[in-house]
Amino acid sequence: MSVVKLASEPVSTEKNLEMGPMDTLLEVNENVASKIFDRPLEEGEFEEISPRIFSLKDVKESLTKSSLNNAIYELGVVNLCWPEISEPVFETRTCFPKSYYTNSAKERLLLAYAENFRRQFQFHYRARKPLLLQAPNECGLQKMVCTTIRPTKLCYADTNTWQGIANLVADYFDYEPLKKPMLHPERLMSPYTAIIRRSGNPFEIAHVLVSWLIGAGYDAYIVVGCAKRDVCMAIRYRTVCPDIPDESEIVEEVPPPEEEPRYRLVPLPDLTSKYCQQMNKKEEDKKQNELDKIENERMRKIADLEKPPHDEIDGWRTHAWILVLPGSMGVEEPFFIEPSEGNQYPLEAKQYQHLDSVYNHENYYVNLQSCDNGLNSLNYDLSDITCWEHLLAGEPFSRRQMVGIDTADKKTAVDTEKHLDVPASWVEKLDITADEYEQRYPGSHKVIHYKKVVLEKFSPYSQRDGIVKRVKIFDDYALTIPLITYEWYKNRVDKMETVRIDHVKRQVLERFGVGRRDHIIKHVYSMDAPAVSVEGDRTLEFNYYARLDHLTKLVCSPLTFDEYYTDRDDRLESRMIVYIEGTKAEPKRQMKDITETYRRNPSIPAKDDVFKKIFHIQDNTIELFYHYAYNFITNNTRSYIKPNLAETGGKILYYPEKTSGYIADPCAKPPRPLNIYYALCENMDWEYKTNKHIRDRETDINGYLKQRYKELTEPLLFVALFDTERNEAAKKGWKEQETQKAEVTEREKEAEIDPLAPYLARMFGSGRGTGAPLTIKEATLVREQCINDFKAKQLARQNLVQERFDTLNSEYKNKRLWYLANQFILTPEKESAYFAASAELAFKVHALEVRLTRHKDLSEPRYKILMEYLDKHPLLKDYNRMRHYYGVK
Repeated sequence: MSVVKLASEPVSTEKNLEMGPMDTLLEVNENVASKIFDRPLEEGEFEEISPRIFSLKDVKESLTKSSLNNAIYELGVVNLCWPEISEPVFETRTCFPKSYYTNSAKERLLLAYAENFRRQFQFHYRARKPLLLQAPNECGLQKMVCTTIRPTKLCYADTNTWQGIANLVADYFDYEPLKKPMLHPERLMSPYTAIIRRSGNPFEIAHVLVSWLIGAGYDAYIVVGCAKRDVCMAIRYRTVCPDIPDESEIVEEVPPPEEEPRYRLVPLPDLTSKYCQQMNKKEEDKKQNELDKIENERMRKIADLEKPPHDEIDGWRTHAWILVLPGSMGVEEPFFIEPSEGNQYPLEAKQYQHLDSVYNHENYYVNLQSCDNGLNSLNYDLSDITCWEHLLAGEPFSRRQMVGIDTADKKTAVDTEKHLDVPASWVEKLDITADEYEQRYPGSHKVIHYKKVVLEKFSPYSQRDGIVKRVKIFDDYALTIPLITYEWYKNRVDKMETVRIDHVKRQVLERFGVGRRDHIIKHVYSMDAPAVSVEGDRTLEFNYYARLDHLTKLVCSPLTFDEYYTDRDDRLESRMIVYIEGTKAEPKRQMKDITETYRRNPSIPAKDDVFKKIFHIQDNTIELFYHYAYNFITNNTRSYIKPNLAETGGKILYYPEKTSGYIADPCAKPPRPLNIYYALCENMDWEYKTNKHIRDRETDINGYLKQRYKELTEPLLFVALFDTERNEAAKKGWKEQETQKAEVTEREKEAEIDPLAPYLARMFGSGRGTGAPLTIKEATLVREQCINDFKAKQLARQNLVQERFDTLNSEYKNKRLWYLANQFILTPEKESAYFAASAELAFKVHALEVRLTRHKDLSEPRYKILMEYLDKHPLLKDYNRMRHYYGVK
């Protein structure tokens, strides 16, 4: 067979709208290997099959069925002959609704309409890539892409916004890149099947996301176009992780004064040399320019190293993402959403290169504008037919404008604007259960590699320690030198929420929620600090408002121990303790100095208000510093040398030579020796209490550290009371309750309650069952006893209610007569008490009257029911036959 050589010019990989028409014969050769489409080595984990289109090919063999099908697929031809599928099978799923493997008449009409539209578009725009109008679903049946969208409203709190829905989709699915990156997907399974599989290609994931966004009220569309390789392959190790917490300090700017002061000091004259300032500035600028040059060179080298390798098919990779237009749910500007990431991108984002078409569940729009200046230069008014070609002529009802039509007559308006519209979706409702929503990650765990960052996400309760997210930052691209690790926790009994581990400073920061018994909210400690000892570098912050001692912060180190308080009644603000290292004789550290500070007490003079107390334990002295008085630049001080209590027999004696002080006011009288002595006694007693408090505090912190060590090594998770899947105690109790209820029901079924059982037991004993019928004499006796007991019980109940009614009614009447006789001499309090008691008595009398009336009304029906039961009782069978024979009532 002769070989036909088709010569043509090479086709550039850049988009050119003026490219000549494509010959179909160029697209069916299957023997040409396209090496330029091979993936780089760094992405070898994905198997990417090169397309057989947009390249030079030699036709060396005859046209076959497989090559023809391949050309049909690459050109997006709509098959107007629908196969009969009786038993569809896709992977492990065999049960499908009928809409999955059959097309309705309206769907077939829409597909024919789409094929006509495709032919016309291909005729007018021959250089454009084929449109994605249809794709085979999981059953192998071609479906219009618009009908694959099933708007669904999710009922969870986080799914009311696009952020929550996009994050759910990004977490829920495993991303599958397209095997033929330049062509449309060979398969477009339903969003429901994608949810079951927990994975899909970009088009399938985009259909799930747009279905939920439209269900939530957003004006969302699927975009078909071209994107960068990193986006199409879900490669993120060249992008910055968006989950890194922002730890930059927020500096609050002091607002300028509303009014300029009327009088202000004249600033001092500037006597520095302007020439020297200029020379210094030039020298500093020169040094800064050199540093900037070095830094720019370093950043350029880093950018060159981080630059992705050359992509031979850059600008031709097919991708699908989401476009959200303004007009609903508070959206003011259009933006893109990447389904595989769940992130928002502006229209000028560089990763999206070309836009071919957009569509939703109502219509399909083809872009007629050039994308050379970026996607932000496009006009996104879909009603503008000069920029967007519509598949269906009629606009959706939400966009339709009735111009020149009488809308009062609805029938005329509908007939005038009657066009072919998109039929209802053939997909099942896209609901997910609460457990699937909670366990959103495939396998309850997801790992994402960003630039020098590893992001790990976990489902709640999937890990023993309750971790839900971990962000680990590294110093190198090989991820071998960790810098900082962030961890987030949920449902822990110890209320720990976040942890920050600094591997460089070897420091750990733990944050806790409200609800701990010790009211701690923050714990910072060194990795080298002892795990269960207070003699290490650590800082503890507390919720002071919930503590009785109003402790705000504790700062510990091997030789210091500092306490900080807020809003204490004794105005204590801080207590700082300095230790000396232990010795061989006394290995435990000993206190050296204790310093306490107090805030100002405006109710007493400043000369008597203590600002600072310093207890020198080793030197056996006490120093007092008082607050500064108004317009004074010095403050009063007082120092004591404590007497030796062992020499004085435990008594505190006053020695004037062992105390000294300074008085800031020269006109003030010196303090009395008695007041100085009282102050010495008071401060020595306070020193003793402070020493005891510090030792108790150290013991408490050591106990907390032991408890914290146990919480870290043996973590416990909190389970809600109504969580029936995880609350084992509640589940066990509910199962036992259901078992007992079932046993009672079964016993009631096995042996029904017999009103004659007590009388049979009284006559024959407890062993009498429901065997042979009674004799006429026995039946007469049993029957009469049962009827007499019923009458007696009804009469006793009636007499009891009547007696209570008469008593309360008489009491009510007596109170009424007493009030009428004394109403003019009663005090307001007694009158109010009478009305309250009278209202209560009237209510009780009325209730008894209603009960008595009801008892009289129900007595006769109850008696009839009893007689009917006795007439049908199997043990009284002979007696009832004889009674009916003789006509005895």
